[in-house]
Amino acid sequence: MIRFRSFILSSLFVAAATASSSVFPRFNQTALPDSRDLRQAIFEAEESRAPDEGSLKILVDALKYSDTGIRRMAVRALGRLVRPGLVANIAPLLTDPDAGVRAEAANALAQSIKDFKPGDSTADIASKNTAFVGKVFDILEARLQKEPDLATRGVLTLAIGRLPFVDENRYRRAENLLLGAIADKAIFIEPARRPELDGSIRGVEALLRRRAKTIRPDAYLIDRLKALATTPPPNQGLDSGDDFARIRRLALMALADAGLFDEKTLETASVDPDDQVRRLSVVGLGKTAPEMISAAAGGRLLRRGLADPSGMVRYEALRLYGKTRLNQDSDPVLAALDDSFPHVALLAVDLLGQLKSASPKVVENLKELSSNSAVIASSAGPTPGYMRLRAVAALGSLARIVPNEARVFLPEFLAAPNPWLRLHAAEAALTLKNIAALEQLAGDPVNNVRNAALSGLIALKGHAADDLCLAALERDDYQIILTACGGLKGSPSADRAVPALLSALARLTASKRENSRDPRLAILERLGELGLKEQAESLMAYTRDFDPLVASTAAGIIGRWTGTTPEVKLQRLPIEFARLPDVEKLRGAMVQVALADGGSFDLALFTDEAPATVARIVRLIRAGYYNGLSIHRIVPNFVIQGGSPGANEYMGDGPFMRDEPGLESNLRGTVGISTRGRDTGDAQLYINTCDNDRLDFDYCVFARVTSGMDVVDRILEGDVIERISVIQ
Repeated sequence: MIRFRSFILSSLFVAAATASSSVFPRFNQTALPDSRDLRQAIFEAEESRAPDEGSLKILVDALKYSDTGIRRMAVRALGRLVRPGLVANIAPLLTDPDAGVRAEAANALAQSIKDFKPGDSTADIASKNTAFVGKVFDILEARLQKEPDLATRGVLTLAIGRLPFVDENRYRRAENLLLGAIADKAIFIEPARRPELDGSIRGVEALLRRRAKTIRPDAYLIDRLKALATTPPPNQGLDSGDDFARIRRLALMALADAGLFDEKTLETASVDPDDQVRRLSVVGLGKTAPEMISAAAGGRLLRRGLADPSGMVRYEALRLYGKTRLNQDSDPVLAALDDSFPHVALLAVDLLGQLKSASPKVVENLKELSSNSAVIASSAGPTPGYMRLRAVAALGSLARIVPNEARVFLPEFLAAPNPWLRLHAAEAALTLKNIAALEQLAGDPVNNVRNAALSGLIALKGHAADDLCLAALERDDYQIILTACGGLKGSPSADRAVPALLSALARLTASKRENSRDPRLAILERLGELGLKEQAESLMAYTRDFDPLVASTAAGIIGRWTGTTPEVKLQRLPIEFARLPDVEKLRGAMVQVALADGGSFDLALFTDEAPATVARIVRLIRAGYYNGLSIHRIVPNFVIQGGSPGANEYMGDGPFMRDEPGLESNLRGTVGISTRGRDTGDAQLYINTCDNDRLDFDYCVFARVTSGMDVVDRILEGDVIERISVIQ
């Protein structure tokens, strides 16, 4: 399904295209092959990020093509390039005959300037921000006044809300536009206007989240949000399918962004039938100023959250309790140790370790959880499991509040068969300042355990751990190399460190893996500090690297050393392109994820919205790439993440994935690609466990959980993916 291909050949037929003199400009059809070839050329130009004039011309010329789907694909691709200079090319598509194209154009305009952020330090950047944002806002505002299609109006209002306003005058104009949309009662009564309402309330939430801190939201807008958060829509009860729960959630998110709740709103939201709304009421309680709510009401709402039937709500309430009342009364936390939702119970264990003064009851509970030798010794399987994770979490809490008690239990965890337990044992050993235990784990066969131990030794021994850092540079795990580079900062042993760093850099570069960027940049940073101009020749080859950041960094270091900065000449790696017809065959296909503990869940793929991502993920699935990998990151009420051969943030599939953000939101149950900056995905997957609108337009959403979300909710750190299958 995947093959190497140069899109340069594809560009030849597009370069030959000419525009006709029709009312809506079109290519001369006789100069073009069929639209399938043009779609492939657009796809390849976007995925390569249009690095030259020829590939950019493919996208710009395709905006005039007669086929609606091609225009829509091309304008979306231009927006994903995130180039403010393309605003002039994108804006005319707001008057396209097709509403879908107009919607993509509105989204593309907002995407094209998304990197202009409020608060940039220099006056020059701030003025550019104001100019570009103002230009795009004026274009979107003018179109909104004329747009007849309701769904497109929703996208326009969302695009306006996404803009990074610095100018308060334009912010107020945007605020008034969005307020007018959500204040229109007819928008609730007429089902056809639901897309407009969805887009408008998303726009309001984005506007309040991104607003400059000095701009206070309009009081009437806040009142309207409170009404939306607490009032059922006309002629529809809250329980009749709860179609408007998403609106209530967004209203509460916007109020949280503004930090403006009141007691009545929180009371009503706390008994809403939707568990995410109730969770957000707890979030709101934590962000409400003390003068806005009585102490009695605050206590009542918090107790209600702790007793909520949903684990998601109980977790949020317990987290808030830990921040505000933990040292007043630990009994609610002790009660949560036996919660039926594992994430709540694990949080309770962690909170007990944050007590300023632990009662005998607390200590005995933690000792009991830590002392289950049979559980620890039987942890030879691939997953640590709930009981073992709870035991090692209890060890960590004991180490913080009663170190002498924890020292008794540490040896069992140091010898645990499961590496996740040894990893957390290393964290406990750091708390206990047990250098001998850390040195033992520094030779562990599992890189993640080694990394935790090395981090601890660097913290405790400083440059006395340099030998271990130098040894870590010889490993292939990116995370431990990053840790080693950090440990070598300011090293007195530059004569030994520099050759080791150069050797590691050469080895990683030879692998030609784009996702080696982070450790290679870390190595270069350390070389720039510890090296001398005599090493300049050793870095010259990297000015011709395949990675532009590595090449420019190497050139900058040489320039500082020698006074002459060499020219950067990139040698880009070939890009692996999918064939769109193969991707389109996946429409309607399902993906099944089977876990080692027997649970499973199913995904539906968004083949049209994220074709390159779907193609890459399906190729890896069919190759068995994910089978046996773990879920290494669990952040309750946010995301779970997995798909790393190293079970960490830095080890994934080698080639970078190009971001495909679109109009799909990061709703609970959607699946996206984890990145460490634009276009840096390496096939690690995340699943949203609640609505995460703040991730929208930065991360690619390519699938959705269609069944088994209850299984996803209970996934724990270290759970293993037995296999992933594509069901055609």
